[in-house]
Amino acid sequence: MNHQDVQLGPTGTVTFDRTAAGLTGIVVKGFLLSLVTFSIYRFWYITNLRRFFWSRTIVAGSPAEYLGRGKELFLGFLVALAILVPVYLVLFILGFAVPILAPAVPALSAAFLFLLGQYAIFRGRRYRASRTRWRGIRLSQDGSALAYMLRAGLWWLATILSLGLAFPFMRASLERYRIDHTLIGESRLRSTATGRSVLLPWLMFYLFAVAPLLLTGLGLLSATGFDVPTDLYLPDPAGKKTGFDLNPKYSDTPLEFFAVASMVALGFSILAVAFLIPYYRAREARAFLTATHLGEARLVSHLKARQFYWPYIIYFLSVIGFFIVVGFLFAMVMHLLVGEEKNPGIQAAVYTGAGLLYVATLLGAAVLYARVVTLRLWHAVASTTEIENAAALDAVLASAYPPGSGLNEGLADALDVGGALEIGF
Repeated sequence: MNHQDVQLGPTGTVTFDRTAAGLTGIVVKGFLLSLVTFSIYRFWYITNLRRFFWSRTIVAGSPAEYLGRGKELFLGFLVALAILVPVYLVLFILGFAVPILAPAVPALSAAFLFLLGQYAIFRGRRYRASRTRWRGIRLSQDGSALAYMLRAGLWWLATILSLGLAFPFMRASLERYRIDHTLIGESRLRSTATGRSVLLPWLMFYLFAVAPLLLTGLGLLSATGFDVPTDLYLPDPAGKKTGFDLNPKYSDTPLEFFAVASMVALGFSILAVAFLIPYYRAREARAFLTATHLGEARLVSHLKARQFYWPYIIYFLSVIGFFIVVGFLFAMVMHLLVGEEKNPGIQAAVYTGAGLLYVATLLGAAVLYARVVTLRLWHAVASTTEIENAAALDAVLASAYPPGSGLNEGLADALDVGGALEIGF
């Protein structure tokens, strides 16, 4: 999209052109070509999506530009696989070659891959920054991915040991590291994000979504002397493969109470997670954006939690309506399939129709998510952000900082931790 086609916002504001013309075409083309190329085209698909959203984001009157290419991501992914495959093989062989280590290999593999994922997240962000330009000035990111990995690993350990209470402080610490190592030209961003700024929304999430599971889980372990019996649940007598009943010998015992309470807490927590994640994400985005400075200029966010709820509510209702229509069509297809068992031609056509209907369902969900959720969330974050002392942005100078390699994000994609689109910084 050419810059001349964008309605430029007034200086001192961040705006986003919500005109979705072209977005559906990008999603349909990206989805179908990714399908027929066994997901290889997704690198070009992600690139096209970024160009769409970057070009419509207007900061202090100037739109952003995304300069990345799908070929860079694809080659980076191949190089990352060439590094990762031998690592996977070594971990696999280690379990056979050293029997005494075999029980620990899954845990060691998980820990290693998790830390490598944190390393890849930072490197992937470096690539996206180096392929972003504003007012002709390229962004960049310095700092050490290894240092970020170690910081993230220690913070996650603290979060686990504190049963989740350290989570907001971890998020703020990692945010500061990312922002403090981000440059626009020769000017360095700075973050004053603190865990206290998101502690209250996290405690609300923790109280309703995490605490019930922890309390009932600890109660269950306590009632069994921290040794849950293997016969606590028995297969359903009716023969259902997915059905289990509480063993009658534990009836009227504390074990029965906490087992039932754990199931109730699990259901309650799932609902709480679905309801409170948008609230926490909105509050965190507002706090972290407001903590971002560039010299004397500062971002100020007025994002409201309801602006994160509406896209998901609309998406949920849209998906329900979409699946009702698809379910009706699928029922008709199955009716034809059952009624024409002896006609191979019709049966093949019906199977083909069912397959196409399945693909159409996935495609429809992808289009709905891009237009209803991603587009609205991006607009919500941009349209509620202002720039305090925006005149200071005129002092930003271009830099000769070299662009990052596509390998930076290839590793993140290979480990499935790449951020195709991230709302905010």
